[in-house]
Amino acid sequence: MSLLRSQRDGELAAGLAAIQAPFEQAQTLPPYLYTSPEIFALELGALFGRMWLCIAREEDLPQPRSYLTRRLGDEQLLVVRDEAGQLRAFFNVCRHRGARLIDAPCGRLRGAINCPYHKWSYALDGRLLHAPRAGPTFAPEDYPLRSPGLETRDGFVFINLDPGAASLAHALADLPSLARYRVGSLRRAVRHEYTIEANWKVIAENYGECYHCQLLHPQLHRISDFETGSFTAGVCFNGGPMRLRDGFTTLSMSGNTALPPIRGLTGEDLRLVRYLQVYPNLTLALHPQYLLTHELWPVSPTRSRIVCQWLVPPSTLARPGFDDDVTGMIEFWDVTNHQDWAVCERVQLGLASVGCVPGPYHQTERCVYAFDQWYAGALRQGLDASTSPAW
Repeated sequence: MSLLRSQRDGELAAGLAAIQAPFEQAQTLPPYLYTSPEIFALELGALFGRMWLCIAREEDLPQPRSYLTRRLGDEQLLVVRDEAGQLRAFFNVCRHRGARLIDAPCGRLRGAINCPYHKWSYALDGRLLHAPRAGPTFAPEDYPLRSPGLETRDGFVFINLDPGAASLAHALADLPSLARYRVGSLRRAVRHEYTIEANWKVIAENYGECYHCQLLHPQLHRISDFETGSFTAGVCFNGGPMRLRDGFTTLSMSGNTALPPIRGLTGEDLRLVRYLQVYPNLTLALHPQYLLTHELWPVSPTRSRIVCQWLVPPSTLARPGFDDDVTGMIEFWDVTNHQDWAVCERVQLGLASVGCVPGPYHQTERCVYAFDQWYAGALRQGLDASTSPAW
């Protein structure tokens, strides 16, 4: 091991160990963890390459031959719905010379998956159907598309690049039940996509605290009192509810809506917005009338992509005047999102300074502490399991 490698390993180990201190003594993560290309590559392999990632909703692939593509670092990913209606995930690369198979972010195939380089063609279950002018000894059954793991839960589609990964049910074993919100049956009303010039962890940590809400989110603070929030840290998640102030029924520009609550919700569920951060890349904000989700995708050490969706019951989506009713909710969260993204980019600029050093957690930042503890543990576990370190 080189001296430089040894020094870096020691620095990383010390930084990860510091977060394991009790909350009152703990320090925030070292700034270089948010800026280093080497750390970013390490995260893609040791963390994102070994965990269940939310990649879509099932409704994003509505019919046979529907597909979508995603990129995670250098990985090219493809999800299709086959002719029998089953969802399947593949690496979006040909088994011949590695050409990317499909460029478009989504669409519907006419038939087979065809490589644009040498016209190798694959069935929607990944089998190699045809390789032009292949010799008599060529065995197409030896060259199916490679498949990461794919499972679904509550209408969400998850993938896992690790062939030895435990099941999604095992990974999400302690996630609170979403059944009473009927999340699996909700349908998308609107989808927004954002690019933020900040490390993915800056965005995740910002989601987990409302210490900033009174100052940065006047619209949110007017309707929901962060002092009423409570917090739970699980193995796969952190989060908790916040109460709506008296006189308000939802988070929208007016604080009210003509849309009905999700069927079956009663009592406290009508007065609360429940926030859950599901590691590593999904957040849920469960409102009485709708669900707001964010998918978090790292692009580079200093850039991230967010897919934000508003989900409602099908009966709500079909209501006359729905578009007018939902506008206030969409505008509310778009304003709030941009407020968050602006301060996240400001933090990212500061993290690059030699004057930036780890600081203390505020008493209201226990969710941030929980996320950082999860991150440190997951990265260590991934490193211990990895046979090919990124640096």
